[in-house]
Amino acid sequence: MALADERVGNEAGTGTGEPGAGEPAAGAEPKSGQEPVARQEPALTGPPTRYRMITPTDWFRIPLRSETKRARAVQILVDMAYPNKDEFATKRHELRELLGNVTDSAAQRDAIEIYLSTQAALGVPIPASLMVTAEPEHPTATQQLPPATLADGIRDKYHGQAEVSVVRLPSGEAVRCRRTELSEDSKELGQPEERPNTLLEFYLPVPYSTAWLVLTFSAPLRELADAQVEMFDAIAGSFRWSE
Repeated sequence: MALADERVGNEAGTGTGEPGAGEPAAGAEPKSGQEPVARQEPALTGPPTRYRMITPTDWFRIPLRSETKRARAVQILVDMAYPNKDEFATKRHELRELLGNVTDSAAQRDAIEIYLSTQAALGVPIPASLMVTAEPEHPTATQQLPPATLADGIRDKYHGQAEVSVVRLPSGEAVRCRRTELSEDSKELGQPEERPNTLLEFYLPVPYSTAWLVLTFSAPLRELADAQVEMFDAIAGSFRWSE
């Protein structure tokens, strides 16, 4: 099965409109003073083609499955970071090249979309990211692997160096894995090996299929990792499947 790109919402970026049918966009939180409106999803009768979740309004979304949309989103983010094209020409070029390499690499790994935090406190960036990846159906499997079995496999993979559990989300059971890692992308950004990223991964079984959807959150600053993990858990808790 093929998951859509493909969430619901508006165009790529930091849109704040209400989610709706059509092209996916950056998740929007309710406006200040408003309560979130409960949305009743219809019962699924087959593998879902879309999903929805709430992400912070200062997270920027880059869709990956369309090269055109990916390039346009990267350009928008570069314009946001360095609006003065003449004064910051070199920095704009470096950022565009870096983001292009990171997003192209993610797209080659079957990632659907990436979210990058643009939040700052007193002018200091507070980095965080989310990558959504589709793990395709197993060609010979006749039924979904039980989450508990997957959790055991993940524990073995990381030799006890990860916190792994099966959790119940509104979207169903999922495998939650918290660990630390310094990826090649982080090394390229100049992150020192003694300060690895804190990763929080959710493995979500796709209903009526043997496929999985993986949410990979990353918190580069270990001083903020615990607080950011709480936020990541809340985002995962907002995830819903839809037809």
